Amino acid sequence: MPRMRRTPKIHDDIKQIARITRRWLTSLITLLIAIALVLIFKVGQVFWAVWIIEYRTQILGIILLILFTVILFSPVIIEVNSNPQPFSGPGKNPENPWDNLDH
Repeated sequence: MPRMRRTPKIHDDIKQIARITRRWLTSLITLLIAIALVLIFKVGQVFWAVWIIEYRTQILGIILLILFTVILFSPVIIEVNSNPQPFSGPGKNPENPWDNLDH
């Protein structure tokens, strides 16, 4: 009988973490798209502050850059959140002579 690497509970927890992360990323992407559309079509420009009107294209560029980055790295973000790699424990670095001092 083949051995299972992970228990079903751990596997279900990983799926749930991935699902929650995907939901948060979807909400963030939707919010950024909504802000970008408001800036593109100038919805409610009468109520905007003067600095938003003056720097509208720069703000739009930053929003679109963040949106593109989040969309591009969303698979990596989901994978890192659901399967974190454990760090190795403390040890002595042979390259660093200060680690070999025993005081």
